[in-house]
Amino acid sequence: MIKGIGIDSVEKDRISKIYAKHGQRFQEKILSSSEKRELTKKPNNFSKIRYLSNNFACKEALSKVLGLGFTQGVSMKEIEVLRSEKGRPFINLLGKTREIARDLNIKNITVSITDTKNTSTAFVVGEEI
Repeated sequence: MIKGIGIDSVEKDRISKIYAKHGQRFQEKILSSSEKRELTKKPNNFSKIRYLSNNFACKEALSKVLGLGFTQGVSMKEIEVLRSEKGRPFINLLGKTREIARDLNIKNITVSITDTKNTSTAFVVGEEI
């Protein structure tokens, strides 16, 4: 049974400007340790902005699945957007954010990401199994 859905779109130019201005501080605010490691593997600024904007959109969409936004303990750093070996995105929750999802009986999270030159869009579904 579907417990929540969320969608979000992010302008890559907006993320690019924030990243140019705040760099490391921006990373520390929104990325988990695993995501920061993945970001360092990106070969150029275009790939880094794409990664950051795609992940940002996923985190925003997941916050909508939970129905709380980024309040009551939901943290961007506790929403990991990772990729399988074949590139399929998946979400791993940590800390208080994982507890909130568990309390809402969300046991399975599915994510889809699409992006263009200018925009990243993510769609997330939270299910009870």
